[in-house]
Amino acid sequence: MKSESMTLCFPQTGKSCFACCPPIRPTGYEHIQHRNIIARMLRENTEAFNGHAEDKIPITGFSCWALGYLDKNHRLIGCLLHPAQNRGVDLRYRTDYGEKCRRESCPEAKAFSGLRVREKKFWLHLADGLDSFYYSSRGLNPLFEMMNWGGQLLSLIASNENHRAFRKESFFQSYPFFSTNTPPRPNAYLIKWLVDREGTHILKSQTFKSKFEMFSGGISETLCQAAQQNHPLHPPGFHTHLLDLDGDFLDLLRLSARITKTTKQDALALKGLVDKALEEFRQGVGRV
Repeated sequence: MKSESMTLCFPQTGKSCFACCPPIRPTGYEHIQHRNIIARMLRENTEAFNGHAEDKIPITGFSCWALGYLDKNHRLIGCLLHPAQNRGVDLRYRTDYGEKCRRESCPEAKAFSGLRVREKKFWLHLADGLDSFYYSSRGLNPLFEMMNWGGQLLSLIASNENHRAFRKESFFQSYPFFSTNTPPRPNAYLIKWLVDREGTHILKSQTFKSKFEMFSGGISETLCQAAQQNHPLHPPGFHTHLLDLDGDFLDLLRLSARITKTTKQDALALKGLVDKALEEFRQGVGRV
């Protein structure tokens, strides 16, 4: 199986993700909250769809007339205008959001695309048993959160586990760290730094989980205070995410410490502060 043929959107496991459709939806909206209504709409859209028509029909409200079932068993849900459904012909111009639909790709899907085939299969087992509605839910599909820890960590865990199949329950029992309330993106740099030096076994320790939660909160406060001391009123520089530095570290600055603008020099100084704190934490935790 080719790596590029297995995507987070279409994992080839009898389900699909349609969370990003339509491209106009309220923050926090999930299809599964309105499952019965959406399921009826999907049936109606599929039955009414004419793949030979060329007229443009705007999207109204929070639903798209071209979102429907892609198979006879009504297991796969997706865009009826997508080129994969029309022998390579892209019909998405028929909606007024066609260009946005072509660009749409969530950060989690991008992280998944960077994994090798065996790694993709390893992680997809966390979604075993989910249908397309559950699979498309950010709250119910654990893959959405796991992908945000970054490809490097995901690849390492899969390799260390010899790519053996893990169901959701057994995985989170083996890796209690991932049951933490600590969000991935603001903390990915910290975990990557520690795992590089200690290995993934620390993520299996309940003790490490508890201590890291406290450490993470402290780092956030330390960064905020340091940034305020340097530039209390008007932070200079560029938008943080545009700096030529480790993206995970920039997420730590932006999402944890709320440092949205800084200079590269100041960012590097903060990185030195963080790395020093990480080394002290590492020594303090010891072998877990």
